Amino acid sequence: MVLTLGLTGMAIGFLIAMMEEAHGMHDPTPVFGMVAGAVVFGILLRGPVGKAIGKMLDSGDAVDSRLAERVEQLEAQVFDTASEQHRIAELEERIDFAERMLAQRDPQALPRGRE
Repeated sequence: MVLTLGLTGMAIGFLIAMMEEAHGMHDPTPVFGMVAGAVVFGILLRGPVGKAIGKMLDSGDAVDSRLAERVEQLEAQVFDTASEQHRIAELEERIDFAERMLAQRDPQALPRGRE
C-alpha cells in the first residue's frame, strides 16, 4: 500500500512538473508527456492496481468492524469478571464472619489449618 501511494504521489508530482515546464514553452512535447502520464495513471487506477487499492480500502472497514465487535466482547467479559471477583470477595467475608462466630461459640469446632 505504501508503495502504491508513493508511486501515485510521484506520478502526481511528475504531472505537476510537466505542467510547469509546458507553461513557458512553445514546444507541445511536455504537454503530450503530461497527457500520456495521465493516461497511464488512469489505466493503472482502473486496472488491477486500482482494484487492489479498492479491496484494501474495503477490507479495512470489515477489519475495523470485527475489531470493534471483539473489543465489545472483551469489555463485557472484563465487566463480568469484575462482578464475579466482587461476589467472591463478599463470600470470603461471609465465611470469615461465620468462622469468627463459630470460634466464639466453640473454639474446638474450627479446623486447625484455618486459624
